[in-house]
Amino acid sequence: MQEPIRPTWLEISRSAIVNNVHELKRIIGPQRKLMAVVKANAYGHGALDVAPIALDAGADALAVAALSEALELRRGGVDAFILVLGYTPARLARNAVVHNVRLTVCTPDNLIAMNRIARDMDSVLTVHVKVNTGMNRLGVNPEEVVPFLRKARELDNVRVEGLYTHFATADETDKRHALDQFERFLQLLAELDAAGLRPPLVHAANSPATLTLPQTHLNMVRSGIALYGLDPDEAQTPVPPSFRPVLSWKAEVAQVRTLAPGDAVSYGREFIAQAPMRAAVIPVGYADGFPRKPLNWGSVLIHGQAAPILGRVCMDQTVVDVTEIERATGPVRQGDEVVIIGRQGKAEISAEEAARRTGTINYDVTSRILARVPRILVD
Repeated sequence: MQEPIRPTWLEISRSAIVNNVHELKRIIGPQRKLMAVVKANAYGHGALDVAPIALDAGADALAVAALSEALELRRGGVDAFILVLGYTPARLARNAVVHNVRLTVCTPDNLIAMNRIARDMDSVLTVHVKVNTGMNRLGVNPEEVVPFLRKARELDNVRVEGLYTHFATADETDKRHALDQFERFLQLLAELDAAGLRPPLVHAANSPATLTLPQTHLNMVRSGIALYGLDPDEAQTPVPPSFRPVLSWKAEVAQVRTLAPGDAVSYGREFIAQAPMRAAVIPVGYADGFPRKPLNWGSVLIHGQAAPILGRVCMDQTVVDVTEIERATGPVRQGDEVVIIGRQGKAEISAEEAARRTGTINYDVTSRILARVPRILVD
């Protein structure tokens, strides 16, 4: 394994990414394309690491949230199909044309302005049209899509390659709203077929729909959270057991000290020792994405046992209680492994468990891990 340049790091498993891509491809079948969603630095996993592995494993395309993310992939040597899912101002369309990045469009004015820029460059911009079927974020309303696509047909410098929508509740056990959304999308596709306006690529399924609603697969699916082996919803839509978590977060003990009764720990003196204790400092803090408030992680793993957090999490460091660990397993020393997400011995802190402790979701847990935490590829 490559040596980390900091005493805290993420381990990103190549084999887990490959496994998850293969599982997704098995679920959707060979006739459909898989778009690997690597937005938000691949949900915190590291887009420049994840994207090439996913593509080599069989992913057909990539999706990001912003043009800046797509350009970072291009600068990193990724030359695959990339779709920007979010809003891109027309003034940035030049960069998309130069770097062959597909953009999402959902308003006529933006489409027309992008066409003008592409025309001035004597080139063509490829776009996907997003349809609002019930999420009520970005998107053209279904009744406006036919005139929108007719207008697009009149423009010589934009090419509508795809049409897609996004589900609001596909990760819930109750699928009624998702199925209502899909029915609206199917009705629209029938109208477009009749009018000769249907684009070649149509996609609706996110990770939970890919796993639980096969009728929504169409000819492409978009998978984000499942690609990383994480549950779209731990209770309602877990990934199958064949999927594997890609990410582990580790650190090493920086120092161990003895606390006497009355000694306080960290800013604000929120923790005061009531008896002699042993405390370890770990080089992880809220500037790494290790939350401070309103809820922190609660504990990390050292020697395969829980080490509770003492006092406030600092920007770059955290203090944990190793008193009981030392009684059970012997001394904790500088350099000992700390597990923040992952398995150590028989104990595990999953991203889902960290989400429960901090009052959020696993997407948020991994996506908030900042880039200053090195990502290291492991088998």
